[in-house]
Amino acid sequence: MKTLLTLLFLGISFGIFAQKDSSYYNPNIVRKLYYLKPLQKVNGVYFYGERRMSSYNSLEVPFFELNNPEVNFHYRRYKTFTGIGQAIGFIPTIYVLATLNKPRTRQTGFYTSTYLSIIGATLAGSITCSLIGKSHIKKAAIKYNQALGQSNVSNLQFKTDENSLGLALRYNF
Repeated sequence: MKTLLTLLFLGISFGIFAQKDSSYYNPNIVRKLYYLKPLQKVNGVYFYGERRMSSYNSLEVPFFELNNPEVNFHYRRYKTFTGIGQAIGFIPTIYVLATLNKPRTRQTGFYTSTYLSIIGATLAGSITCSLIGKSHIKKAAIKYNQALGQSNVSNLQFKTDENSLGLALRYNF
């Protein structure tokens, strides 16, 4: 029994400290994040290094890899407002399903003026949440580039491709 407890204790103690690096034990060591690349925005599309991001959700990996609390806060706010905007889009469907089976509206269907006002409010709420979410993703990109030590000024770069040579305006946040 003593041998089993000793082996169990040693296994747990080795497992606890297995994934920690030296900066965990010594807070004076600053981690160098050389592998992270700056974000750039070209024609409304984000680029991570030279790789095009398909959506704002693709920025989750570099944001959480940086592990900056302010960047993570803005990204989570983006996800929250995007989710709220998508949930607001279901309100007209819920209204139609709720009024579909009532006896007084069975002959005439649902009320058109009420339905149109719900559609308008839903559209306004969804667009507002989308715009607020996009402003938070922009703030997260700015803080991300600042944490990497990138400048915020615009610059004109030659972008070369395998098939052509082009001039593109790339700017950092």
